[in-house]
Amino acid sequence: MKKFYIGTFIVILCAAIAIAIYAFTEKGRYSKEFAHNLFEYPLPPHTQVLEKHYFYGYSFGHLLGSGGYMPVVANMRLSTSLSEEEILSYYKNTPLFPYPNSNNKGVELELYLPKEQILHKTTDGFYYSGKGDSTRRITSYKGSKASSYSEKKNQQYILQISSSFDYIFRLDR
Repeated sequence: MKKFYIGTFIVILCAAIAIAIYAFTEKGRYSKEFAHNLFEYPLPPHTQVLEKHYFYGYSFGHLLGSGGYMPVVANMRLSTSLSEEEILSYYKNTPLFPYPNSNNKGVELELYLPKEQILHKTTDGFYYSGKGDSTRRITSYKGSKASSYSEKKNQQYILQISSSFDYIFRLDR
């Protein structure tokens, strides 16, 4: 009978450890999967990735209005010889990206051109916005003309997606 109790205790302990590991790594997994959607999106010709990052944490709550959900941001700094007009033309029909930990799509691509990108650093990482702390989703460029700055070669621009997700245990509050 004593062996039964010891065996049962070991099984319960192993299950508790497995659940704890899953719960504490869940936010990182969901965020990495979300970022992967952006990182694997095909680039236009004559464009290369300079940096790619993803972050999650409550310090992005003001960006997304987290409402208890975990905010996540993924971005890439790209270098290209394309003009602003060519960049906008390439991305104008970009499909919606899936929400974190979901097959439902609804996350719109954000694009920040050289003269309108503002870097915001937080305790959990950083994100970009446009002038006036605005989010520059790709649809916000529809009908707008590229600036005269657009013919500059080897310019850099930012692609970004941001959203939030629910997770099992909210033990970090």
